[in-house]
Amino acid sequence: MADALLGGLVINELLIDPNGANNFDTGRNGVARAGDEFIELLNTSTGPIDVSGVELWDASRDNWFTFPSGSVLQTGARATVVRNVQAGGNLPTGGPDDLVFDADVSGGVLNNKGDNAVVYDPAADAFIQTTYNGDSLDDPTSGPGYVGFSSTATRIGTGEDFGSDNDGFSIQRLVDGNDNFSNDQTPTPSAQYVCFTTGTLIETPGGPRPVEQLIEGNAVTAYEPDGSEADTARLLVRIFRRQIGPGELIQNPKLLPVKIEADALGNGLPRRDLVVSRQHKMLITSNIAERMFGAREVLVAAIRLTELPGFYVDEKVQSVEYFHLLFDKHEIILAEGAPTESFFIGPETLRVLPREAREEVLTLFPEITLESETPVPARPILAGRLQKRLIDRHRKNIEELLC
Repeated sequence: MADALLGGLVINELLIDPNGANNFDTGRNGVARAGDEFIELLNTSTGPIDVSGVELWDASRDNWFTFPSGSVLQTGARATVVRNVQAGGNLPTGGPDDLVFDADVSGGVLNNKGDNAVVYDPAADAFIQTTYNGDSLDDPTSGPGYVGFSSTATRIGTGEDFGSDNDGFSIQRLVDGNDNFSNDQTPTPSAQYVCFTTGTLIETPGGPRPVEQLIEGNAVTAYEPDGSEADTARLLVRIFRRQIGPGELIQNPKLLPVKIEADALGNGLPRRDLVVSRQHKMLITSNIAERMFGAREVLVAAIRLTELPGFYVDEKVQSVEYFHLLFDKHEIILAEGAPTESFFIGPETLRVLPREAREEVLTLFPEITLESETPVPARPILAGRLQKRLIDRHRKNIEELLC
């Protein structure tokens, strides 16, 4: 298993050299540059981890980043640190619980002569460490190049070997938290799955249809807040699907779906139990949302709703098949009668798709690129902390989410 700091913090992904056959532009300024290198950490524990003060070290750059005060990483969430976002660029967005930072340092921190990455917790005086590209394991407590590192610090585990990188591709754990790696995948800083599951009834002009029976070109009913039936048909451009087997669910519990029980949202919705991926967003329509954010309708990730009765991660499933429904633009559609989002095409969600599917989307939508600005969503998508505040307020006031 992976070497873990603070009871569950592991090194999950490294982009060492952004320039190569893939030319990955993490900072999305339009050009892949050396500063686009990044490290991603993952919380594999069952509770939140406070990473405030945790330090990133390199033999050639010493302590090159320290997580600021208040940096708390939730279960299954990722913390991504980009070395240097160039002018005109911006950070990856990630999921609602992910943390993303710009270290804003010049000169390589991963792509240099010292191919070791060290994550150090001063409070526990302990660290985890990985090597790559055939480098030997440094001793940061006494070796050269780690000026100011604690001489009494303890390494957790024996150090991990991530193998060799391919320029433009990142080294990733094949299954988050495990100790197998790939080096030929497009980088996925803080990427998440957002999709429906088999059997979900999607509203169409001809009545509800199971999601697995829909095909490209079918008309799907879009949600209108005033109940208008005019111009609500939207044509499906593409459907993507992925089967998750029992082995992958066991090794990567974040792929387990969220079950929304019938009527849990309010107003009799959903009509039946609805099962979606953790980051799939449901539409919340309430006076509370309007008072808090000036918008009566907002989108909230399903995993955030599990703080309320009738919403929970379904740990009993043995396998699950996820579906992405892609339209010309981001839409609010009806699943089991409940308003929810379609596949949101943006740079981060593109990176989740397998390479063949991603290339097809880029062909269908040439105006979209991996470096594009995030498009306008169908409704406001609240930041993670704001989603939590909204759900806390609904729980306290015992007010339905659709009212």
